[in-house]
Formats: sequence, C-alpha cells, structure tokens
Amino acid sequence: MANRMLKPYSFLFYLLSLTFSFFVGILIAGLVNAGKGQMLAAGAIVLSYGVISAGIGLILTLFLAYKTNSKFIITSNFVLLISIAVLWTYFYKQYRDRTNEKKQDRHTMVPPNQFVSSAAEVIPIYYLAEQNRPIVNLMGLGMFSPNMFENKVLYFYGNLNMEKPLIEHTPTDSITFKEGSHGSFDIATAPPYLVPEHLKLDYDILYFKVVSVTDDFLEVIVNTSTQHTTFVNKRAGTFKYWPEFFLSVNSVEFINPEYQEIYIKPLEHAATVNLSYSFMRPLKVREDWMYVLLLDDDFNKKGLGWIKWREEGKFLISYSLLS
Repeated sequence: MANRMLKPYSFLFYLLSLTFSFFVGILIAGLVNAGKGQMLAAGAIVLSYGVISAGIGLILTLFLAYKTNSKFIITSNFVLLISIAVLWTYFYKQYRDRTNEKKQDRHTMVPPNQFVSSAAEVIPIYYLAEQNRPIVNLMGLGMFSPNMFENKVLYFYGNLNMEKPLIEHTPTDSITFKEGSHGSFDIATAPPYLVPEHLKLDYDILYFKVVSVTDDFLEVIVNTSTQHTTFVNKRAGTFKYWPEFFLSVNSVEFINPEYQEIYIKPLEHAATVNLSYSFMRPLKVREDWMYVLLLDDDFNKKGLGWIKWREEGKFLISYSLLS
C-alpha cells in the first residue's frame, strides 16, 4: 500500500485533487457570497475558502490512495482532470464577464434625459452679483471647464463612495457634445436641469462652479438657480481655483464701486490710486488681494493698483470673460 502511494499516478492524484478541492472551495465561497461587503478583505476571504478546501481534499486523497487500488486512482485522475477543466472554464467565463461589465460601465454613455434646456442657452456670460442668488452659496472653490475637444461626453456621478476609485462608479447622467461649424462645439444632449455657471459655446466656454474636491471627483453646481450639484471626473477637463481662474479672465469690476478703492499696496490703510480707467485686468493674486492693470477704453495702460477681491467668504468683484 505504501508503495502505491509513491507511484507517479498517485502523485498526479494528489495534485489533481488539490487543484479540484481548491476550485470547489472558491466555488462555495461564491455561492455563499463570502466576500460580499468585505471591501479589500473580500479576496483574502474567498482565497481562504479555497485553501481550507484544498487542505481537506489533500487529506482525503491521501486516505483514498492508501485504502484503494491503482485502478480507482487512475480512474479518479481522469474524472478530476475533466472536473478541473469544467471548473476552470466556469471561472474564466465569470472573470471575462466581470471584466466586460466593467469596461462597459466605463465606456457606455448614460442617455441624457433630453435636449439641452432653454435655460442653459440663455445663461449670461457675466457673473452678476445682483442676480437673485444667495451670495453665501456662490463662493465655491473655483471653476471647472470640460475638455470638449478630447471628450465628447461629460459624465455626471451621484451617491459617491469616497473609498472607491472612479472606475468603480457608474454615471447617472451626462452631457454630449457635437462638433459645430467653424471648429466650435455645441451641446447635443443634456439633462433638463442643466444651467451651468457660464455657457457660450461659440467661444468654447462652458464653466461649472466647483464646491468640493476629492482625489477623483469634483462636485460642481449644475443648476445655478437651485444650486443643485453633482460630481464629475476631475480629469475630464480643467479645474482652476479662484486665483488662477481670475488670472484667465479679461477684466474684473467692483461690485460696489462707490465703496471700494484701488490701493497702492495690499493694505486697507494704504494710499489709494486716483486714476480714471475703464477696465481692471488681474495680474497677480495674493490671498484676499489682487494686483490689477488699469486700462482705458482703448486698452492703453493707465496705471497699476491693488484691489480686495474677497472678504469673509464673499466676492467683492464681478468679472468678464470676454471684455
């Protein structure tokens, strides 16, 4: 009997049984949802089922090799080989299906609800503080502009799990873009609630105000009337914090010019600049202060000075993107 346990067909019996038992353990783990809801520990839990099952299978195999005859072992080898092939095919199919589902989730567009709303088409390019919006909700962190040249779809995400990466989230809505005349872009479809901060696509301008940031996502306001927010992929466009954004605008204006001054230094007790000008163009931002170039109607330089652009979480200036 001991000699039979050392025969080559017996070693093959051990190996095949070990493999078969491991697969059976993995199969049982799947049937009882052993790894469900276990986050990163799920893989280890499922693997432990396989290892324990393989250990039990090996012990049983040694017992059978000792108690049975060579014919039984050789026949069992064929049965185990076929069973392993069946289980391997099953697991491979499961893996392939899951991989395809993830790829599909990543690339499949979520059909938008309907064509872009008329509200989005008429949103003005100016940031107007006198609009009936609560100032406290308007500050945010900066502005996000989707890259319409590289991405024809901007996906919206909801109900984020902050512990999971972008790839494990499914979009809940989207905006699609189409190429318009003269190389510009238009919105093809969009949710009916879409009212971004700025929309003027003949100038390739589409901005959403950002109110929070994660490693993968930006929370943006998609309806400036209701302050409704959703999440977008941070890498689907360009995000600029306020100082960087203001340096990209064409000019800024005081919200209350009768009470606001231009200073020679970024200090409220500094001397003021008394020059006639038409436009203020941002040149530098330092904390709550902005260094501006003063221009006349013909955009000739009239002088330089410092203005305060925010105070206690509120804007003190408005801005223009185009003039």
